[in-house]
Amino acid sequence: MLHFDMSMAILLLLGLSFLLSVVAQPSAVAPHNSWKVSDMQRTIDMDNGSSILPILDQRIMSYRTYFGFYTIDGYSFVLSIVIFGLQAPVIWSANPDIPVNRDAILNFTREGDLLLCDNNGAMVWSTTTKSKSVAGMSLDVSGNLVIFNQDNSSAWQSFDHPTDTLVMGQSLCTGMNLSVMTSNRKWQPYMFYLSVQWNGLLYTFQPAFYTKLFEANTGSSCSYFRNGTFGFPQKIFSLPFARSLQYMRLEPDGHLRLYEMQGVGQDSLMVLDVLSTEMKFCDYPMACGNYGVCSKGQCSCPSFSNFKFQNERIPSDGCVPLSIPSCNQAQNQQLIQVNNVSYFSNSVFLLLASSTSEIVCKQSCLTSCDCRALIFQKNVYGSDGGYCLLLSDSMTILFADDSSNRFLAFVKVQGTHPEKRRTNIIVVSSIAGFCLISTLVCVAVWKKYKKNEEPLFDVIPGIPKRFSFHELEVATDHFSVKLGGGGFGSVFKGKVGKQSIAVKRLEGLDQGMEEFLAEVKTIGRIHHFNLIRLVGFCAEKSHKLLVYEYLSNGSLDKWIFPKSTVFSLSWKSRRDIILGIARGLSYLHEECEQKIAHLDIKPQNILLDDKFSAKVSDFGLSKMINREQSKVMTRMRGTRGYLAPEWLGSKITEKADIYSFGIVMIEIICGRENLDESQPEESIHLISLLQEKARFGQLSDLVDGSSNDMRLHMQEVVEAMKLAMWCLQVDSSRRPLMSTIAKVLEGVMSIEEIPDCTLVPSFESNNTVGSGSSYIPSESHLSGPR
Repeated sequence: MLHFDMSMAILLLLGLSFLLSVVAQPSAVAPHNSWKVSDMQRTIDMDNGSSILPILDQRIMSYRTYFGFYTIDGYSFVLSIVIFGLQAPVIWSANPDIPVNRDAILNFTREGDLLLCDNNGAMVWSTTTKSKSVAGMSLDVSGNLVIFNQDNSSAWQSFDHPTDTLVMGQSLCTGMNLSVMTSNRKWQPYMFYLSVQWNGLLYTFQPAFYTKLFEANTGSSCSYFRNGTFGFPQKIFSLPFARSLQYMRLEPDGHLRLYEMQGVGQDSLMVLDVLSTEMKFCDYPMACGNYGVCSKGQCSCPSFSNFKFQNERIPSDGCVPLSIPSCNQAQNQQLIQVNNVSYFSNSVFLLLASSTSEIVCKQSCLTSCDCRALIFQKNVYGSDGGYCLLLSDSMTILFADDSSNRFLAFVKVQGTHPEKRRTNIIVVSSIAGFCLISTLVCVAVWKKYKKNEEPLFDVIPGIPKRFSFHELEVATDHFSVKLGGGGFGSVFKGKVGKQSIAVKRLEGLDQGMEEFLAEVKTIGRIHHFNLIRLVGFCAEKSHKLLVYEYLSNGSLDKWIFPKSTVFSLSWKSRRDIILGIARGLSYLHEECEQKIAHLDIKPQNILLDDKFSAKVSDFGLSKMINREQSKVMTRMRGTRGYLAPEWLGSKITEKADIYSFGIVMIEIICGRENLDESQPEESIHLISLLQEKARFGQLSDLVDGSSNDMRLHMQEVVEAMKLAMWCLQVDSSRRPLMSTIAKVLEGVMSIEEIPDCTLVPSFESNNTVGSGSSYIPSESHLSGPR
């Protein structure tokens, strides 16, 4: 029975877990064994930096599961079952809240009890299987730890005591809880539960007393996780059929997500948000964090005059008051009204609220140190009475968008004593006035001193920090770590204090001075999250350098044109990058005093930070356009393969950026360069290929084949390709504004009509490319490779 063929192995893997224990001999040990953490010699290092000291292990096709002492830091240990992989998913834990140290001991006693004791001998966890005629302990191929008795039946198994994860073949039965095991900046452990009730599957969020029942006439005490389904016979959540080992995890944000192992050396793939068919984004209690307002899938703060995002980059992390109340200064506290919001769940509000008047409700909050906010609902009959709910830190403060005028929300903030406030204003005003005068004097002296030395920079308003060449030599360790280079110079990594920087050193002063001035003038006075930040510059004799913030993930091209297929960006990451570029260009085109055309949008000029947020960089070719100008004259510039057709006439607008953006967008989706001479002749030019596929309704043929995740989101990906085609219209007047593109990507607008499938211009002149092809300028037309 040990010699079964591969097809049988796959069949068994995909759901017949009860046969697996028969086919494969599980790893097993008998009673009267002990394992002390510090004495264990074998260590399995996981790809995410964690490790496990294995007691039992089992192989299932290309995957291996381990039971043993799992550690992230090498000092604290949790008795766990882990699947080996990039994320090292922990599918079960015995003591997640009480990690033990290296002196802890696991005893498999002579009586058949499995005991975990800390260094003082105190019991941390036990299976309580004493006196059950235990014969041994095994780990089967499903990842189920089983303590079996002498007639080979189960006396205890980990599948009956789930933590936050279910493995395919496992069931969630009455009396069991699936609960969040880890905490982060927004949630505490065990706030979310999933449990089986007599009438269905119950979803619970404890601090807010929130519950949601996925109702079913069960006729069963268990909800089964099988290949393709999860639930009861009368209430089923449909799942994608497994191609590999699947597991389901209740995660700290309250979402139940289905993952599939991708193979040795690859990360597991999230294939479905299981409850998403029944719960919208705002249905999840902490979708927008503490003090956050959830509305139509978007997060905001109740009022930006009194609140700010906890993390500007991640609005779902919630908000914080600008003035946090202090119990020591209760006499200066006040309530700020927040309009158009209510408590996130009306049923919870009515369950917890008490009947009283608005005045008493407010006074109760002001006199209670724990109260952070209140919700008051007026009576429908117009009387002064209503329902009052006081919210504290322990109960969570979360809101939902509500235009009903029957709801009043008030948030407590810390005020300032009037006399103290006036004193502060006088002091601050005096200091500000002195600083302003001092600054003006210093600027006048500096300008007079520098007038003859560097007249080029006297005209640059809002100029960033100026470095000496020696400072940058020291910061870059004499330009020893090169990050990249191009026609205008090389980029080196450096450090100023604790800040990492990227220093662009221009080479060839005569040809680079105009670009250098353009870049300093342009980026030195614009500030946007999706635009690279210019830290400073150096202009010292022949040395011209630009100092940028350093972005750890480098340029986009190395992520979408990878030399190996080991790692592939998910569709969400690609979509977020596309949206980031759109927002950055929208700011340049529509929100600056003068419109700014970048004129060299390409993957090499899109940089990614440690969270893969996109930032547009390299403004050396940018062009200022006055608001009253419709077009500007300029010499041909840019990069081969990204130039808009209107460059032939030398009259361009910011719409040239939109064409280049469309090229980059298609490259991100297809995972290949627009001009790729390694392809067959008919496929070298991606946009011509796109035009052909669009006419025959075959856009999906071009989607990056190295990404399974892209295939799973094919409908959304194809819609994005149509948006890119809108940007690639030959007639620049038909291309949308960048702000419109951003709104479509954000989901607040839709494409009104299917874009024209003619994406490459035809030329009748003899000195251009023939009909049906796109114009591809020669290298001599360009300003130089970058």
